[in-house]
Amino acid sequence: MMRKTIFTLIFGIATLLCYGQSFLSEYPKLTIQNLDEFFLDWKSYSDSVASKPTKYNNLIDSIQSIEYAPKILQGCSSPYFVLPQYIKIERYYMDVDTVAAKMDLGFPSFIPDLKDYQYTVDSITPVLSYSDRVLYLTSDIYKVLSEFAGGLKKRRKTTKINESNIQELKKYIPVEYGHWGGYWWFTSFPAITGICYANNLIAVTRRTGCSTGDVIWYIKVNDIFIRRPIPVCEWIE
Repeated sequence: MMRKTIFTLIFGIATLLCYGQSFLSEYPKLTIQNLDEFFLDWKSYSDSVASKPTKYNNLIDSIQSIEYAPKILQGCSSPYFVLPQYIKIERYYMDVDTVAAKMDLGFPSFIPDLKDYQYTVDSITPVLSYSDRVLYLTSDIYKVLSEFAGGLKKRRKTTKINESNIQELKKYIPVEYGHWGGYWWFTSFPAITGICYANNLIAVTRRTGCSTGDVIWYIKVNDIFIRRPIPVCEWIE
């Protein structure tokens, strides 16, 4: 048992190191006393990510910049903006039926007879012009913040929300309890959750709030993708 515990601990630390989040090993438990130091380390990590971002192409890079700036500035009063570190890109090497896409929440969820060479999945890291205020959220960082906040579902019970910890977190980042309970949102909105990219259509899926979202379309006209100002669809939990 001891050998297994040691192996698990070593594997966990190695995983953090591999993904560049070695600073998390310094915070087995987040406290009010070490919170300021945690955010300084998180910012250093985010700066390193921003200095060597994963990119896709100039078109997609410009679209994610359009969707984030300056809209995110208008709705965030926190010192830091929190963004998902990666945006999933689904590339379809074909034209899609925009009528069918509109009826299917902005993009076809199923394309019959799709071949391997017609579809790829990739990701990008959003890098904004005001990157000095950006923090990148990962699943490991989310876990540390959530444990600090409380209110999580464990063994069919929900732990107590630590209100004093929540107030401290709000001095740095947005904090909202999940609509269905048992989880948190630390993300700044709007946040891009995915991009579906076909030859004639780019659909940008966004979460606009803790319980709302929409899909923005870029339609190809004369070899140029034009953004439609009104979401093609909207949803609420």
